[in-house]
Amino acid sequence: MKRIALLLFTLLTSASFFAFAPVTQAAQVSDNIVWIDVRSKREFRRGHIEGAINIPHGDIGHRIFVEVPDTFTQVHIYDGSQGAFAGIALEMLMEIGFQEVINEGGYDALLEKQGLSEE
Repeated sequence: MKRIALLLFTLLTSASFFAFAPVTQAAQVSDNIVWIDVRSKREFRRGHIEGAINIPHGDIGHRIFVEVPDTFTQVHIYDGSQGAFAGIALEMLMEIGFQEVINEGGYDALLEKQGLSEE
């Protein structure tokens, strides 16, 4: 019992460690459009496009059909830099049959392009 109480106390007092950044809204949201954030889970927690699904670029081939089963869904991909990892993910998605995949580049550039900010 003491272990459970100690574990709960530790989790509750360290809640600020797990603080999340506000979510930034995407310019376009639709049932047939999906945003994929290929950054790490840590980067994703710091801020992301609203509704984006976090699939790190190394996991995209394993997880994409769980998250996006329809290959006719329009997929927008972004990463943490200038779109290099998003480009790798784009190529893989096209190879496995996705019809419309768009590399949106890096997260910061995407926010700037859409006139959004993390504040």
